[in-house]
Amino acid sequence: MSAAGKIWKTMIAGGAGVATLAAVNAAIARRTHVESDESTSEGEKGVFQSKHGDVFYRSANSSAAGTPVLFVHSVDAGASSFMWRRNFADLGEDHPVYALDLLGFGLSDKPAAAPYSADLYVELIADFIEGVIARPACVVGNNLGAAFATRVADERRELVNNLLLVSPTSAGNARMSSGMTGAAFYGLLHSPVLGTSFYNAMASERSIRDYARKQLFYDKRLATHELIAQIYGMSHQPGAQHAVAAFLSGYLNADAREAFARLTQPVTLVWGRQDRTNPVITATQFQILNSRAKLEIFDRARLWPHEEHPEKFNALVRQLLLKARPAAA
Repeated sequence: MSAAGKIWKTMIAGGAGVATLAAVNAAIARRTHVESDESTSEGEKGVFQSKHGDVFYRSANSSAAGTPVLFVHSVDAGASSFMWRRNFADLGEDHPVYALDLLGFGLSDKPAAAPYSADLYVELIADFIEGVIARPACVVGNNLGAAFATRVADERRELVNNLLLVSPTSAGNARMSSGMTGAAFYGLLHSPVLGTSFYNAMASERSIRDYARKQLFYDKRLATHELIAQIYGMSHQPGAQHAVAAFLSGYLNADAREAFARLTQPVTLVWGRQDRTNPVITATQFQILNSRAKLEIFDRARLWPHEEHPEKFNALVRQLLLKARPAAA
């Protein structure tokens, strides 16, 4: 059982400590202070008004000719466009690039009542390309964000020129399925004291550091204090638990296998050879679904190969952009 699981079990068994848990939660909320990430301040800041709230994004070189690049981050506690900082700035020197924070994450709004789901994010990404970028894009997505991007490319083909999917999720490694069990868990996560306590345990600084060292990176030295502080800060903004609760309850599950099989655009898969969260063998399953998909395996990398080997990753994106068909004005 994980450390968070043991804490959760202890909390349920010790109902008499609810007042203490509430005090701890309040203390965590008071000492967490998050400011806009300035490490990627090379780009311009913008806000896209989606149906359910404001969506924060950065852009660079947006008026440049050629196919724009849209970065879509993964879905985890503290996830944001920060994960693309080593790619955004470099590629933005000679290409139009955009990186958004999905609703409920990063610096975007986090409304409690939003209908968080895969459908919401698929629609949001499509609306962003159509309303902000305003021309077909090369979409780069990681993990569950890659699954959302795949569905956009399938359902709104006119918006996506090509895809680069970094360790995309499949149904085989999805979280709990939604339904009665998911609904019950979702409700539990929204309980004022116990739910918040579980979230704080799951998104503790130690949990985030351990996850980064064991799952995100092959080279543990990349789990820097700056990175951990950024993820921790983003994970403890007011309302940050809402989208994560939907994720843990299975409401964000996106089985994009059928959509992937139908893709006609060029698609490239990128995998870390030592990926523990989503083993590289999964890539073979995707290639069976769509024989046109190309696979690039990064050695000495786990879930974030774009972060471990940014020069190689950025060079790959540039190659894809050279081959992309001309974007419509």
